[in-house]
Amino acid sequence: MQRYTLSGGRLRPGAGGGWGVWVLCWAELPRAAAALPQAAAFAGLAQGRGRTAVYPDCTQGVVRLPGGARFAFCLGERALWLAAKTPLPLAGLPLAAVPPTPAGALLALLEQAAETAAPDLQRQEDCLDRLEEALGRGQLQDFGARALAVRRALAALHGGWAALARLAQDLQADPARRLTRAERAAWGRFAARAASLRDEAETLREYTMQLWQVCHANIELRQTRVTTWLTVVATVFLPLDLVTGWYGMNFPNMLAPGVPWGYPAVASAAALLALGGLWYCRRRGLLDAAPEKRKKYIEK
Repeated sequence: MQRYTLSGGRLRPGAGGGWGVWVLCWAELPRAAAALPQAAAFAGLAQGRGRTAVYPDCTQGVVRLPGGARFAFCLGERALWLAAKTPLPLAGLPLAAVPPTPAGALLALLEQAAETAAPDLQRQEDCLDRLEEALGRGQLQDFGARALAVRRALAALHGGWAALARLAQDLQADPARRLTRAERAAWGRFAARAASLRDEAETLREYTMQLWQVCHANIELRQTRVTTWLTVVATVFLPLDLVTGWYGMNFPNMLAPGVPWGYPAVASAAALLALGGLWYCRRRGLLDAAPEKRKKYIEK
């Protein structure tokens, strides 16, 4: 169990007078139960059971940071207890911008985590910009996998910021009236910031879905183009195939099989059939680049 005290505007390891911050690993919870208020409930929070609760002598809760870290806290009037699996960055934590109290120390820790996690949103936004550029160039290979990875990252960030916003709002409400006006104002500012980052993550998630829909629309457009050209080829060459199959039967009484003008006549008829098929496709808009004309034909 490590203790931190305020020294020179920062948290420093070591004992001292006044209030302090105690950091415990989960294995130390049974030994520290005598010093912890509501020790049983705090042990349940540390093990993932329970939720934020306000008691007469303390406030307990679980913090889930946007980066994935998780720890439990027990906030009293003169002490702050933290329990986490991984080390928490408390050494040298500045408290100049927050009230120098246990609640201020918890707020400073969350703000530092926010400073670390906030650039993740910018990185995901840059990834979306690159996906948009690739989509504009028609490079759809692995687009779905890349978009899904961005969406998962944004979902994790959104969940983390939403949890921090709810926690800050609960502490700002201060039903036990243990916080000062300055502490409640500081928690209110942090709640507004966390809510803003949560909304930004949600906006980026919606933008990811829009890019996904545009990608699927482009794939469907490519498939429609292929189908269109197959229709044109079938319209032009199926009559020629009919003529070829007909004259391939070699019946003796067929039209003009043994006259000099027979072959030119059949070739001319085949050419007229091909030109007629092209004219029909042109009339129906199948040879136009504009997709709305092809859509009109499909609707007909």
